[in-house]
Amino acid sequence: MELRHLKYFVAVAEELSFTRAAVDLYISQPALSRQIKNLEDELRVVLFLRHSDGLKLTEAGTIFLEQAKDILARSDVAVQTIKAYSINTHEPLLIGYIPTILESFLGETLHKFSLAYPQVPIRFHEMPPSEQVNALRNRKIDIAFMGNPPDELEQEFTVKCVKQVPIDALLPDSHPLAHQSSIDLREVACEKFIGMSEETFPGRNDRIRDVCYCAGFTPNLLLFADSHASMIALVATGQGVAVMPKEAEALPHPKVVFMPLHYPIYYARSTAVWRKETPTQSLDKFLKILFEDMEWLSQKIT
Repeated sequence: MELRHLKYFVAVAEELSFTRAAVDLYISQPALSRQIKNLEDELRVVLFLRHSDGLKLTEAGTIFLEQAKDILARSDVAVQTIKAYSINTHEPLLIGYIPTILESFLGETLHKFSLAYPQVPIRFHEMPPSEQVNALRNRKIDIAFMGNPPDELEQEFTVKCVKQVPIDALLPDSHPLAHQSSIDLREVACEKFIGMSEETFPGRNDRIRDVCYCAGFTPNLLLFADSHASMIALVATGQGVAVMPKEAEALPHPKVVFMPLHYPIYYARSTAVWRKETPTQSLDKFLKILFEDMEWLSQKIT
């Protein structure tokens, strides 16, 4: 006896008609009749009295109907319970990110992860790098995507470069060089440069200086933005020029031109950062897909 036999029996008992029950069950009437006959043979009882005006349950059939419904109900509870248990045993994946990274490689990786592990809940937290570091330390996130972090973070966390991104200059669209196909960064060496707040993007100004040092000058950093959006806004209003990873071009940038550099050709790192401990199951699954994407990307570039 299988659960399907009980389902067939209950359907016939409730309809008191093989024809209507067969329609409800999406099987043929002869097949349904055979299943009920097999069930009666196995139980060695008659479950239905077959009259010209229809079916009637025997006394044994009435007793068995109550038991069959109870078994089916308990089996359904068991299935739903194990499904709920399966969902609840997957820890959520907690991700901190800056918006420039979500717009580039992270979106595609998350799509692949959701297809492979649809049962794992994902929680996103957009936050600047300084908050991401604190969130990692306090276990509020499992992994951080913070762009190009200070080197000293590698002493505390696992830091992996996911992607190398070329650095562009940011110019107002009214700038005399705005219509060039590319520029030498030395052409704007005398202009004011906009940096990033050390409170929100620690170490980022050192990266900005490195780009300028490679071009042979020290930037005149006078203004400091607390986000990529505010840096773009300051450039748009003519407060200065800036350098930024090209992937930030995916952000809204009205009245601003992302200008490629033919000198110096400089790359920033997009990194993934997580704690130096055994990762959760959810993070471990995510890292495997992330590394697969990293390998594919490196092969594509080479």
